[in-house]
Amino acid sequence: MNEHGRHAMETMKNHDPESYAQIADPETHFSTLGREIQDRIWSLSEDLIPPRGQETPLEYVGLVNMAKLRAREIVYQEMIYDGLPQEPEEMEPVPSQQDEQS
Repeated sequence: MNEHGRHAMETMKNHDPESYAQIADPETHFSTLGREIQDRIWSLSEDLIPPRGQETPLEYVGLVNMAKLRAREIVYQEMIYDGLPQEPEEMEPVPSQQDEQS
């Protein structure tokens, strides 16, 4: 299992344990998902890498690396995080009457 599959598996275990428990063979499921995520990241990275311009080689390497990181962020959101149940939003504490009288 690659790093993407491990990340997806740990994320689901921690944030959606009920769905994780329903997966008959988590090792195979997340190994396959990890490969799919990797393929999608590579494909999207190619689309996001800008054409070579007037930048220095080091600057261009930075642009390529940023494109790869952005692709990973997008793919993780689509293929891992969007499928998780929504976390309850933290609410601001409501002031009590005693706090208001102070």
